[in-house]
Amino acid sequence: MTTHPALELVDPGLYATTTPVPLPFMAGVDLRAFVLDADEGPVLVYNNPGIDPAADGIHSLGRPTRLLINHWHEGMHGSPALDVPVAVHERDRRQTERGMRVDESLTGGRQRLGDDLEVIPSFAHTPGAAFYLWDSGHHRYLFPGDSIWVEDGVWQAVILGESDRRAFVETLELMRDLDFDVLVPWPAQTGAPVLERVSAEQKERQIASLLGRIRAEGARGR
Repeated sequence: MTTHPALELVDPGLYATTTPVPLPFMAGVDLRAFVLDADEGPVLVYNNPGIDPAADGIHSLGRPTRLLINHWHEGMHGSPALDVPVAVHERDRRQTERGMRVDESLTGGRQRLGDDLEVIPSFAHTPGAAFYLWDSGHHRYLFPGDSIWVEDGVWQAVILGESDRRAFVETLELMRDLDFDVLVPWPAQTGAPVLERVSAEQKERQIASLLGRIRAEGARGR
């Protein structure tokens, strides 16, 4: 375990940056990066200006092996000064590189990055959005970016003009069968927990509700 003011332990083996980074277009919502104490060394998920203030804390866990980008919007923060290879799905690489350096393209469908970490392409929020599933040995954490986040206890989908509504439905159907018990979005409401623990029943209820809303909005042409 590491102790650093810019990096806090939020669950066994899982750290979050503490430097406040407000979401530019939505008041009362903050963005974070997370550090996974993974089998092959520390892995960062989500780009965030809070990474560099936490660099010493990250290095105390070991040499960081990857910064995993969920989707190209994370490029708006620019590249961190931290020496870490940056990976994003190939479908979002060109857009991501408009704002930050990319060292590795993730290609194709589901794939493993070591024994404890899996890439799960969604292609819903943006053409190359990819989720990450990490098995810490204690919990199974799903990192959906801001494709899906928690607002006042309710799971919400962020569907933009570039988003694929059908892919959102397919992603949620896939999530029903995924074995995870903690949801870790990129954004969280200010002062709210940065992760959402869920039982199998809670997960099914949240997914069913969100699917119903997405389908209803699609039927209305929204």
